[in-house]
Amino acid sequence: MKPIYISSASDSMERIYLSVCPEEYPEVKASGACWDDASKSWYIGQDMAPAMFSRWLGEEQDEAPFGIASEEAFVAAAHSCCGRCRKDIEVICIYCTSGMDTEIGDPIAKFTVSNIWAMDDALAKMLQRWPNFRREIGEGSEEGNFANHCPHCGAMQEDYILHSEPGDVFFNIATGRPGPVEFTPLEGPIRLSGDYGFEV
Repeated sequence: MKPIYISSASDSMERIYLSVCPEEYPEVKASGACWDDASKSWYIGQDMAPAMFSRWLGEEQDEAPFGIASEEAFVAAAHSCCGRCRKDIEVICIYCTSGMDTEIGDPIAKFTVSNIWAMDDALAKMLQRWPNFRREIGEGSEEGNFANHCPHCGAMQEDYILHSEPGDVFFNIATGRPGPVEFTPLEGPIRLSGDYGFEV
């Protein structure tokens, strides 16, 4: 079954309706899903991580493979300046010492992942520790991607500003320039889809 996206006039965000059997109602509610009394259905907003609800999204969700897999991954945390309010904020990215490009079957090593658009349940749960890294729904962004957000003004921090150029906090993560980078190991294998970049 294909996930259903519905935009409600009374709701500012699109809803993704779930297919949930009655005996699983307590579990899906505890996971953060909302109940739509009109349609008698559970749903999530697009600001929530669909990977956490994949079992209720239907078969097509399982058919789309993740592009990157890694068994040696970390959350890399550094400090940057918010692009809007200019306050000092913590930003994170996923850093892998080894992994696999599952689409072409090639091993990859020492890379960061940016522009993440999908992740498995395990990774989504581990990233709840960093609530300012979440799916972006606003205008002028790659809608649906995960991104860092400023805890002061709420502005999304563009990944290309954090990853793309020499001097960006995640450009050459091994040196940790322009500031120190703290690595938190992620447990077990992870799967996600996004763009990867190598150390230089």
